Amino acid sequence: MKFSAIPWFELTLALPLLGALVVAFFKTASEALRASLCFFVAALLAAAAASFQHGAGALKHFAVDDLAAPMLPVLAMLHLLTLLGTAKSRVSPKFCVRLLLAAFVSLAAVTCHTPWMLVTLLVIGVLVPLWDLLSRGQVVRGYLIHMGLFVVLLVVGLQFAGSDAGYGLLLIALLLRGGILPLHGWLPSLFQGAAYGTAMVFVLPLMEVLAALRLLLPSTPEWMLNAASVLCLLTAVYGGGMAIVQNEVRKFFAHLCLSQTALVMFAVMLHTSNGLTAALCLWISSSLALAGLAFSVRALEARFGALSLRENHGFYEQVPGLAVCFLITGLASVGFPGTIGFVPMELLISGSAEQGLGVSFTLAIAAMFNGIAIMRAYFALFTGKRPTTSVSLQKTPTERIGIIVIALVVFLGGWFSPGVVASRHHTADKLLERLVGQR
Repeated sequence: MKFSAIPWFELTLALPLLGALVVAFFKTASEALRASLCFFVAALLAAAAASFQHGAGALKHFAVDDLAAPMLPVLAMLHLLTLLGTAKSRVSPKFCVRLLLAAFVSLAAVTCHTPWMLVTLLVIGVLVPLWDLLSRGQVVRGYLIHMGLFVVLLVVGLQFAGSDAGYGLLLIALLLRGGILPLHGWLPSLFQGAAYGTAMVFVLPLMEVLAALRLLLPSTPEWMLNAASVLCLLTAVYGGGMAIVQNEVRKFFAHLCLSQTALVMFAVMLHTSNGLTAALCLWISSSLALAGLAFSVRALEARFGALSLRENHGFYEQVPGLAVCFLITGLASVGFPGTIGFVPMELLISGSAEQGLGVSFTLAIAAMFNGIAIMRAYFALFTGKRPTTSVSLQKTPTERIGIIVIALVVFLGGWFSPGVVASRHHTADKLLERLVGQR
């Protein structure tokens, strides 16, 4: 059978869903973990192959286009890294089922071209963290209020799409989903109450960016996008500043995610060629860099429990591999030269130049705050006193594989950035052509 004749796209969507159905019948965590790894690796390979088959697929509402093609392997990699970074003691069949279902929702959403089907997938995605919170006995009132409002605004806004009121409701819904000020309270609470992996696969795919590109850009009034861009810019600075002063690692990571998400959303709201190019590149780099950063944090939590940033722990001597992983992924998320995030961040700042010096300066402040927060967390976790323990804390084989994959992604992504930027610039131009045509 020829390579092009294999239904890679259908396999990409079917494998996580089939995996969830299969793993649901397993009783032991070890069996669920092994099976889930097999399904995720297969899904990643299928997604990489499907990204070369634009327009392929026999599914009515789904297809691979220029926007979805590079995101398929990125999202598959994100969910695989989430599983690789989960300690065996915290893996359960239910956790694996939730992770596989989240992967299916993300992969299906990014390839969905029907607005109502996309909204349905976004609503289903909200249920996965809710399931996790309920299973852990956590208070869900805050999450229900925020996500319930998100669902209502999304459905009503799409119902009245075509009018300024409808687009306004959609915009508010997506700002809420992204945690943009003042609608951000649910995000830090989610990282504290839910399993780290569940919170990661809900926040890091940046589904609000996808929905903005699919639902908002064609016809949303320009003044609405400009107002939203101001809120996103303020949130980027606020999130970076809050990340600096946090004393708990999970809160630090949550606010870092908040700032990075706001930067991507700001680039989308610019609705210019350079802005959209930066948004599409940042979507890739931020998702992978933050996933790698979370990988090292979760591995530390598995060894030492809940971590505080009030003191220096000196973990470098015991887990140097995790220290290196934390540092390179953290720096990649703020655009350090040579990493996957450098060119996208440069594009964002240069693309905002036409908005005025004040905007570029504010973006630089947000990036600086994020960098300070990351370095503060690194020094608190890995420098200082050298604790001793009689228990071996060396990397597990799974973690070793994860660290190697993350390092390759961070540096090879930086090496191949020019080709990615050219591809994303072409996609941005096509989105803008559609915008101009519909106006």
